[in-house]
Amino acid sequence: MLYLYADIIVSPYTEATCDVLSALLGDIGFDSFEMTDTGIKAYIPKDQLDEASLQETLQNIFIPDVTCTYTLHGLENKDWNAEWEQNSFDPILEREFGIRLNPRMAFGSGSHETTYQITSFLLQQDFTGQRVLDMGTGTGVLGIAMAMQGAQEVVAIDIDEFSVENARENFALNNIQNVCVQLGDASAIDGMFQTIVANIHKNILTNDMPTYVQHLNSNGTLIISGFFTDDIPEMTNVICNNGLTVTQTLQQNNWAVMVCSSVR
Repeated sequence: MLYLYADIIVSPYTEATCDVLSALLGDIGFDSFEMTDTGIKAYIPKDQLDEASLQETLQNIFIPDVTCTYTLHGLENKDWNAEWEQNSFDPILEREFGIRLNPRMAFGSGSHETTYQITSFLLQQDFTGQRVLDMGTGTGVLGIAMAMQGAQEVVAIDIDEFSVENARENFALNNIQNVCVQLGDASAIDGMFQTIVANIHKNILTNDMPTYVQHLNSNGTLIISGFFTDDIPEMTNVICNNGLTVTQTLQQNNWAVMVCSSVR
């Protein structure tokens, strides 16, 4: 498969900004990332590149006073996902939690703090008998964690076909059969859920919050992450304006997880 990479310069440079940028680029098809001294290199199959989407993402990163510029470069014809899996993938979730992954992307593999933090939290909960939703499933790891903790039915949704395929592989790898993995955005959500988990960028969470609430049981739980601790006040307002109550907030290395209740 022919690959390209975007060599992106972030100014001013911070690791936190690069983390956010990588997450956003993952939503438009980039599947692996390399930190540099000035920003990141983001890799994507040549036939999946939408340069207009790349430009729009870099122009609308939603972090004040940050600018991003890029140049595109070709790569030799080889399996760069396999290269990343062999040389860069750290199977931390299998080592610590017993979750096996065949990773096709960096995000959702546990190498990113957000994924590790929320997975660890989910594995301390009891989902026995619940119908649960993993929105923006990626590798499927959060759905896998809830299934391991007793969920009766797992629905996993992602907007990216590549992620849907990978999630299905990983559910099978962990011998989880009570799962439906489907392609779509929040409009694809169907039915009611006791627990909804969404590890997505805060702007998507904000936009889709009314839909989550619509499909959450009256005594249900919404767990969100993918944003910084500085965003907690803003997300608290979004949560409360949609009729939910924040019951718990977790913070680790500037990343946040918020647990919300629909009890009313």
